[in-house]
Amino acid sequence: MAASAWVNGTIVTMDSSRPRARAIAVRNGVIEYVGENAQAIRRAGSGAELRDLGGLAVVPGFNDNHIHAVHMGDHELSPDLSGLDSKAIVDLLCESFPDPAPGETIRAFNWDYPACPDPRKEVLDAAFPRNPVVLSQYSGHGQWLNSAALRANGIGRGGRAPARGSVLRDPDGEPTGIVRDLGDTKLSRRRNRDVFFDGRQREKRMDIALAAFASHGITSVQDNAWFYPELVGLRRRYDRGELSARFSCWPRGSRPFSRLEMDAAFALGVGVPDWIRPGPVKFFVDGTFSTRNACLCEPFLGGEGECPSVPEPIRELEFLARTGRQGAFHIIGDKGIWIFLDAYEKVLARYPKLKDQRIRIEHAQLIRPEDVGRIRELGVLVSAQPTALGSPEKDILLLGRERALRAYPYRSLIDAGAHLSFGSDIPGESSFDPIGAIHMVANREGPECISAEEALRCYTVGSAYAEFAEDRKGMLKEGMLADFVLLSQDITVAPRETIGDTNVLETVVGGRSVYRREA
Repeated sequence: MAASAWVNGTIVTMDSSRPRARAIAVRNGVIEYVGENAQAIRRAGSGAELRDLGGLAVVPGFNDNHIHAVHMGDHELSPDLSGLDSKAIVDLLCESFPDPAPGETIRAFNWDYPACPDPRKEVLDAAFPRNPVVLSQYSGHGQWLNSAALRANGIGRGGRAPARGSVLRDPDGEPTGIVRDLGDTKLSRRRNRDVFFDGRQREKRMDIALAAFASHGITSVQDNAWFYPELVGLRRRYDRGELSARFSCWPRGSRPFSRLEMDAAFALGVGVPDWIRPGPVKFFVDGTFSTRNACLCEPFLGGEGECPSVPEPIRELEFLARTGRQGAFHIIGDKGIWIFLDAYEKVLARYPKLKDQRIRIEHAQLIRPEDVGRIRELGVLVSAQPTALGSPEKDILLLGRERALRAYPYRSLIDAGAHLSFGSDIPGESSFDPIGAIHMVANREGPECISAEEALRCYTVGSAYAEFAEDRKGMLKEGMLADFVLLSQDITVAPRETIGDTNVLETVVGGRSVYRREA
């Protein structure tokens, strides 16, 4: 791989021993030197490409700590129901599916309660009486189904409660059409077969995701891959020299066969050091704010006001402790986190090495103040997604103003010394843009605001630590991977109200430019 020297830059290294620099030398995809111009040119060697940055800001590549790459592409290819009421949703579906084939499933994404407060199956039945309709609520933890889709999933009047998740019903036992966190169903298995196991469909969706990552400065993603064919597709891209982001790939703990298949794929050599690596095993503890099934200490405001509890994840933690694997636990609510930490302490007492496995809480949108310190003391990591801050009015309606202001407690976690990383959970949230997320956390109302530089550290150093890659990623220093991003301004010193105006001008992965913004 050709060497290069990048000079005359404003380089934000995230390395405390040299926070700022003027130049970077790169050789064989690795940073050879960070410092001054003349030395960088010399270290790159004769014949190296010389890039004059003209004072542009350079930061380490963004590392998204929690993403669903194939599902992200799938959403981009389907109707977007964001902000639409029920009538507008039906109109868009009729326009998008004017003549569906018999039995074809109608799918779309991102409806939500503020705009569509009372979704009912009958509204969808009138337009699509024979085709199953599956509309995912924007969090991904709820679905709006018509009668045909309910029948396909074996859901009828007065049936037994599902083994997992919940079915909303009228007082007479009639399903309303809303289901939450059902897990594997007939229709979901069919969809996963189509988009993960059909190579043409899967790679089309991955094309969309990779292009989006590159254009937003995302050089690494920690992906809820779940199925081994994604690993095979990534390896083929790598072998062709076309892989433009680094992946750690997660299996889902509730699907043991999928986990075993992914483990077997890595054992057979599908992985590539620094490019395609195994990630944590993913488990679910509770739901989300917007579907009102997060596990909270105090009930949601208004509406159903339900406050579901959850069992202690003792068995899952014991599995991780016995196998030495990292685990990632989806937990949104403060009571869910409290229950999890109690369980973690019990298992840790029997398996002290569990503390070295960097067990992660994914999302952690509401935490009791007394549990912030416990998180630090127990060595648990918080993997947060600040793009969830994008709907403060909705959070106030669900939680009340006081709880909403102390939700997403990034200031408290940083001050406590907890390990905090950032990402997006796209398509479970509305945006995956790191610049937009940093703008949100630096400009938010209330006591949990943090600085842009602290947010950048969470997106780089923090995310690298969360995937056991802090020796290769997250900083611009000698020996680290040459993954960096050219920005139109230095977001760490820019007026905070202007951070969102920052553009990604170029994205570099392993010393190779994978995106350049057109003039």
